[in-house]
Amino acid sequence: MTKVLVIDDHAMVTYGTKAVLEKEGFDVDTLPGATRLQAVLKNKRYDLYLVDLNMPDIDGTEAMEQILSNDPDAKVLIYTGYDTEIKLLFVYMITKGASGVISKSASIETLIASLKAALRDEVILPISLFRQLGTEEAASPSEVELNDKEYQIMVGVMDGKTNKEIAEWLLISQRTVEKYLTSIFQKLGVHSRVGALNKAKKLGILPHDKRNGQLFTK
Repeated sequence: MTKVLVIDDHAMVTYGTKAVLEKEGFDVDTLPGATRLQAVLKNKRYDLYLVDLNMPDIDGTEAMEQILSNDPDAKVLIYTGYDTEIKLLFVYMITKGASGVISKSASIETLIASLKAALRDEVILPISLFRQLGTEEAASPSEVELNDKEYQIMVGVMDGKTNKEIAEWLLISQRTVEKYLTSIFQKLGVHSRVGALNKAKKLGILPHDKRNGQLFTK
């Protein structure tokens, strides 16, 4: 029987998910958050981990890092209540080791199919996201719009700053910088900092000058 650990700080979501998975034949344990995760990992391994992205003490990204540090081959699926986060974070989470990103509003059929796909080393994703994951040439000036924080981060990239240096400069966490960069990559249709810089220059959406962290436009 496939063993699953559901980690979520919302009791109704946890128990509802547990009931659905057990009905489908999974052996399910639950945790009301990730603060005790390390202790659990020392005593038991699971075939699948379904981890809430937004938790107050230890978020889903950090919990996933703990799981993969303990077992690099673990299948971790990120569970989010915000559908917009799937497009924003999909590439970031996959590159960090996730086996998929699932919306809490997904149908039972999609949830079960996603778990079974992860066991086969496959990923199920919405068709809209599949279409979005195109080539670097997919973006055009009329389609790309960076918000103020994304512009600031691109200025840091232009200046040769590391993610850590950008985080210190903007007074945000390094993980937040990484999430913004993932959003930028997806908007520009690229997969790296160099690709983002080159595409932004090509599209003419970067500031023409920068001094002391201030943005200057035409």
